[in-house]
Amino acid sequence: MGSKFCKYCESILMPNQKRCGACGKVIEDTGNIFSRFERKATVPEQEIEIVENKDAPYMPYSPRELQMDIIMDIKKALDGGRHIVIESGTGTGKTIVSLAGGLEHAKQHGKKVVYLTRTISQSDQVMKELRAISRIKPISGITITGRNKSCPLFKAEDVDVPPNVLSLMCEERKGRSQRGSSGGCRYFDRTKVVLESIASFSKENFPTSEELDKYCEGLGACPYEAKKLLMREFDVVTAPYIHILSEDIRSNFITNLGGEDIPLLMIIDEAHNIVDAAREQESFRITARTIDTAIDECSTMSTQWVSEGIKAEDIIKNIRSTVKSIATEKIGLGKTEYRLPKDAIESPLISKFNFEKKDLEHIADAIISLGERRMDALLDKGDNTVSELYELGIALKNWMVSDDGKYVKALKLSDDGEYLSAACIDPSDIVTFMRSLKGAVHMSGTLQPLDQYHKIMGLPRETIARTYPSPFPKENRSVIYVSDVTTRYDDMNRDPSMITRIEKKIAKLCWNVNKNTLVFFPSYKMMKNMRPFLERDIDKPLYWEESGHQKKTMRALDEFRKGVNGVFFSVMGGSIAEGIDFPGDELCFAIIVGIPFPPPSLEQKAMSEMFDIKYGEGLGWKYTSETPAIRKMRQAIGRLIRNETDRGMAVILDSRASKYQRQLEASLSQDPIADAVMFFEKDSNP
Repeated sequence: MGSKFCKYCESILMPNQKRCGACGKVIEDTGNIFSRFERKATVPEQEIEIVENKDAPYMPYSPRELQMDIIMDIKKALDGGRHIVIESGTGTGKTIVSLAGGLEHAKQHGKKVVYLTRTISQSDQVMKELRAISRIKPISGITITGRNKSCPLFKAEDVDVPPNVLSLMCEERKGRSQRGSSGGCRYFDRTKVVLESIASFSKENFPTSEELDKYCEGLGACPYEAKKLLMREFDVVTAPYIHILSEDIRSNFITNLGGEDIPLLMIIDEAHNIVDAAREQESFRITARTIDTAIDECSTMSTQWVSEGIKAEDIIKNIRSTVKSIATEKIGLGKTEYRLPKDAIESPLISKFNFEKKDLEHIADAIISLGERRMDALLDKGDNTVSELYELGIALKNWMVSDDGKYVKALKLSDDGEYLSAACIDPSDIVTFMRSLKGAVHMSGTLQPLDQYHKIMGLPRETIARTYPSPFPKENRSVIYVSDVTTRYDDMNRDPSMITRIEKKIAKLCWNVNKNTLVFFPSYKMMKNMRPFLERDIDKPLYWEESGHQKKTMRALDEFRKGVNGVFFSVMGGSIAEGIDFPGDELCFAIIVGIPFPPPSLEQKAMSEMFDIKYGEGLGWKYTSETPAIRKMRQAIGRLIRNETDRGMAVILDSRASKYQRQLEASLSQDPIADAVMFFEKDSNP
């Protein structure tokens, strides 16, 4: 009899089982409850014309304009052991052409393809294209995600912890399973038993990340462990940036791929994000809450010695006292941050406890050990609580060993109190790794200026740079800007009416264009401040991107996409502005409020100064502020046209756009409402 699955949680069921062992739901009739994956296999995919091309054997479709040029340029660069940096406009099919060019080279040279993505939706697109390629060439692919996305045990127990802590908890559970002790992981125990079935399913179906996770869970197996064991069997492995950006994760990832002797071909999708992602990955903070909770945790432990005669509690209280003292002395009224001098946190510890600086790392290690012991004790009682001592110990060790030349260390204030911030401004590790590769593909729809990316990533001098325009009709898109408003901070301060005028322009544009509209703000703060007025004055279905509430945002987005005359309010650089397609009438009109220059900060100033020194006076501001802002605007505008029949218009509400007319392909409008109405009248009067 075929496998049966619970219709509520999709866990595997035994024949005639009346209650699911995983979720406890009563199953009234198991006879017809099959896995959605088995049902899916019986439904043919939408027919797509698959063709063979002798000049591009891994290109499964009839090539559009420029696609063969891109494929040939990629293959030529890789065959010569060179990196290629590509800006490729909407409609050039970046995913399929990079795979077609990359796979031809990889197959000829025995390389495994690692396709790096920023979002899960991008990895899903890779699997879709591999499925098409498989109809003309034997090929396999699998999508990798982190524990926090794929771990069924901790998802079920609703554990929300940092990746490093989750890794520790996971290893502890697996260790118990391997020793045959209680408190192990039932999903880990079953993984190897059903691994062959998971491999077959993956090779036959090219499942998305979510589909593969559900299939594994349905068999009672751990998706994360299964992917780890299987990835060396696949030609293409799709993975989030983190698998390359984190040195520790990268080491394990490469081992699981087959080891350092396995040659890799790296394809970096949305490459304009990789440098910021690398900085974010290496940055960290120590919050007041973590410090206070760690002190409370110390009081529950019978022994907490970290050095002769010194308790962990003594060390942590000294750090708390130092933080509060600096905050009181250095952060005045209206200020929120202070850049710390070298050893500002370490020196009071050295002075108070008569340490040498080299002793501090050992102290941090001792605090980590205490945290591990506490979590072991809690786990013995069935408690998955994460030790704040452990988290604090890890953060303190990172703080002690982080290079002040690469980091901006600061004390900052937030609504939740003081926190120590170590912001990475020079992610040299990823640069070193990329330089070690014998060729790679770096691509994005918004990567110009290409030489800037080339410099910051430290790519070899012989790297090739190419730009390919969108093949879609230019008349299908219009971008205009106005000259009578701006979100420039000084101008808004001088003219109190500016905000009201911007709000009225947004409302009037929404009133007069009866199309699905996206309004992009430069910041969540501005969007929040304008929200009451816009909700009062726009009589249409309104939807909002909710900062920190991804699920709520995506539910609102789904509702917006179903309609034809709604308004969705978002932020440039946010999750909606990149990586989401809006074909057809799902999006026709965009209103871009201001230019999203990053707000002044210690980190921005330090990076700007660093780039001025490295690349020349004045390039610091260009690299850290101007280029990222224009790129965000281009990404937002790019949401409008996703296929050759789409038509869309963007209005930029900021006079400063005049400086960037060429990059934005924008023109000045004296009457944006009339221009918008006229543009969309062509839809109803072709």
